[in-house]
Amino acid sequence: SALNLLPRAVVKMRAQHPRLKVNLRVSLSSTLIADVASGRLDAAVVAEHIGFPSALRWSPFLHEPLWLIAPPGTTSRDPIHLLNTQPYVRFTSSVPLANLIDTELSRMGVVTQDVAQIDTVGSIVTCVRQGLGISVAPHAALQEPDHGTLVRIPFGSPQIVRKIGIVERVASSRKDLIAEMHQVLVALCGPHGVPQDPR
Repeated sequence: SALNLLPRAVVKMRAQHPRLKVNLRVSLSSTLIADVASGRLDAAVVAEHIGFPSALRWSPFLHEPLWLIAPPGTTSRDPIHLLNTQPYVRFTSSVPLANLIDTELSRMGVVTQDVAQIDTVGSIVTCVRQGLGISVAPHAALQEPDHGTLVRIPFGSPQIVRKIGIVERVASSRKDLIAEMHQVLVALCGPHGVPQDPR
């Protein structure tokens, strides 16, 4: 989902700072966190993580709700019934989102009828839109115009929210620029944006 926001944020930052050099890299959160800690990266966008080193600071910019999504025309709005009876497209990845979803499914006590295991959220949404089954997806992954016909039901009670933020070194020489990037990302997140705490 951060990949839906980052290119737009970088474009806005470059418009404000024409000499800004950006190297956008996609990797596992643990790799990005290690690269920030070592100084190879100034900052990284990662989901909430357990055990950030003390030399790093993580500042959330997005509290993103998760949705149970179903193919167009699905009439039931009962998440427990749907999860127990409909084919389920499982998100299988080593990222925190997959664990968050699996933990809530376990807490709900449902036994899913897995029909596919896919490691990218975009592919999962496509499979659901084509009628393969139901699944869970973050809000930002459902913003394309052709996703408007999907049935969306809050996932979890209360609805589960994942947090995404910027991790940076506490003693960063670019903290003002990173704070500005944080503000741009918050604005792009709309009602789900999280303003930065004063430092």
